Amino acid sequence: MRLLTVSLGALVLAGRAWAGAEPPPELMEFTEEQTAFCRDLGGTPSILSGYQTVRDLNGDGRDDFLVNLANLECRDAWSAFCGSAGCPVSAWLSEPGNGYHRFDFGYLQGVEIESGSPLPRVLAGYHGSLCGEADRIGADTCTRTWTFASNDPAEPAIDAPAPSAGASKSAGDAAPARIQAIAPGWTLRNVPGSSPVALGGGTGGIAFLAAFCLGGKPFLAVTFHERPKADAVSLGFAFSQGAETVKASFEEGAGGAFVVPLADGDLSARLGGRDRDVAVTVDGATEGKLSLSGSSRSLRGALAACPVG
Repeated sequence: MRLLTVSLGALVLAGRAWAGAEPPPELMEFTEEQTAFCRDLGGTPSILSGYQTVRDLNGDGRDDFLVNLANLECRDAWSAFCGSAGCPVSAWLSEPGNGYHRFDFGYLQGVEIESGSPLPRVLAGYHGSLCGEADRIGADTCTRTWTFASNDPAEPAIDAPAPSAGASKSAGDAAPARIQAIAPGWTLRNVPGSSPVALGGGTGGIAFLAAFCLGGKPFLAVTFHERPKADAVSLGFAFSQGAETVKASFEEGAGGAFVVPLADGDLSARLGGRDRDVAVTVDGATEGKLSLSGSSRSLRGALAACPVG
């Protein structure tokens, strides 16, 4: 009876990922296996927005399915799927005769599908240790751009980093742009050999946010799709309890993020408060509303070892 209940629960959970799209049976089975694996570890699986993206990647007029395990949360077993190298990403690509071919990108730091001619492009962000070129060793990330003229293409070369507009290229200018693997809302992620990190999906020019303890002190790191030209920016948060404005400074050692100390002030408490979302500005320019779904639990877990306020 328990087995039947778990199996039906997995089907209901998996069904949320593909409302409006008919996935191949192999993909449904894969998702059920992952949710079962999470439960076996004592976790509670939850499919988040962005787990599945449906696009015709190989140009045959049929839907293909890209699945990102960054967006399959396993509560209480947070590191079930992801690690310091990123999270597994796979595509199920249509073949003649209604079949599907599974293609694995490996562990990615982020992924995005761009429109292209004649085929869409999949921008995959890899941890520096997986970039495979001597001059990339020690780099935070690199990207490869995949296109599927065949369902099993050769690995493309590493993309050249885009130069910063209006400035000479420097070591801090090479952060990859347009990489967004984190769905709106917050999740807690375990980091091997380090304290856990609360990750929040961004809005507007903000790619994502990360709250963590370092040296017994709490910090918030803000990563942009494209690095602002200045070495410091002003971040404004319009909470229902009142506005908060903080200064974020560029830190090359933080993967090119802009970092805010959280030891003083109310920012962490308000991010983890009762608001469902908060309007955000950068240097006075509106970026949109930042979802705070899951922020209370995630921030509490990430900052438990740090004194705040």
